Amino acid sequence: MEGKVVKYWVACSGGVDSVVLTYLLFLSNMKFGILHCNFHLREEDSNVDEQFVRDLAKELNVPIQVRQFNTKSHGIKRGLNTQLAARELRYNWFDEIINDGGIVFVAHHFDDQLETFFLQLRRGGSVRALAAMPTFRNGYLRPLLKYTKAELIELAYKNNWKWREDKSNESDNYTRNWYRHEVLPFLKRNTFPLEEVVPLVENFQSLLTFLKTLDIPNEINIFDWLQMPIWLKQHILSEHELGEFPAYEIDRLANTFKGKFIGNNKSQVWNEGTTLIFSKVKEEKPVKSLDIQKTPNKNIAFQRDLMFLDAEKIKGELSFRKWLPGDYFQPIGMKGMKTVAKFLRDRKVESSKKKDIYVLTDETERIIGIFRFGVAEFVKVREDTKTVLKVKLE
Repeated sequence: MEGKVVKYWVACSGGVDSVVLTYLLFLSNMKFGILHCNFHLREEDSNVDEQFVRDLAKELNVPIQVRQFNTKSHGIKRGLNTQLAARELRYNWFDEIINDGGIVFVAHHFDDQLETFFLQLRRGGSVRALAAMPTFRNGYLRPLLKYTKAELIELAYKNNWKWREDKSNESDNYTRNWYRHEVLPFLKRNTFPLEEVVPLVENFQSLLTFLKTLDIPNEINIFDWLQMPIWLKQHILSEHELGEFPAYEIDRLANTFKGKFIGNNKSQVWNEGTTLIFSKVKEEKPVKSLDIQKTPNKNIAFQRDLMFLDAEKIKGELSFRKWLPGDYFQPIGMKGMKTVAKFLRDRKVESSKKKDIYVLTDETERIIGIFRFGVAEFVKVREDTKTVLKVKLE
């Protein structure tokens, strides 16, 4: 049965873990289907795995969906190693199933949980990372987390359930396999209390649940930030999509100069002097052109998106650009000049927003005005102004 609409699906690679889970769901009389990924990474073995899972679905009379992937090509395109490319492809597909209302069972077990914990501990260990894999989250259900790999294999032998071995699991080229074959067995031989790790993971999951009840600020006083426990800092960074940055880098930012920032293509955190400001990176909308119109010299009121100019004080064509360090400007009411940087600072414009400020110039490159803040003194409209131009940046 191919593609029958069902709510519950089990991710089955053909390995012992997912085969055992598939049989357990079948014996529970649950109505479910099978999902299988063919990553085409192990030559003919990948196709044999697919046929094995198709035969299993036929034996149990359950629907199956198989997705074919060009994993190596995807990895090259996304700049990922083979493992990460396969993981991304797999979970992108599973997310589609979940977004359509499905629940996906995955066969992660006790040993996987241990490996995940130690891998995340090695990478820095935020609360989110050390919480490892919950039993249920975002449409993924993991009912085997309390059972060891050995117990699953024993159950398979007892019931004569056949499975396929993935030879890549034997290689120590992957960090997870190194933990599986070297680190964890070493810890067991030396009586490390591994049985206490999973309860510890569950405690981190409880802490993460609590953290998710807290409001995540977009602005934090620098003194308050520096006093926060590291696990709270890491959580705030993660919620702002800055989880790849360790907390100590933000501490350095907090102790540097105003106007500095750290970020990625999604979010940024700025030092604003006494505060840290978190902001999303907005997709920059293209500025098309200036809308310039003549308007009567009466009832002119300042509006943030408009400039009103004395046309006779302008030389040549008007143009616009983003402001630059070193730009000067004569604000209304001032006899002298002021740098645009100081003008914006005096108006307490946050450093994170300064980069989006445009200025208006004429052919002499004089700054006629700053959009959202008004025009220069020498072009302001007076009672005797004959021709007024209304300028808007579209």
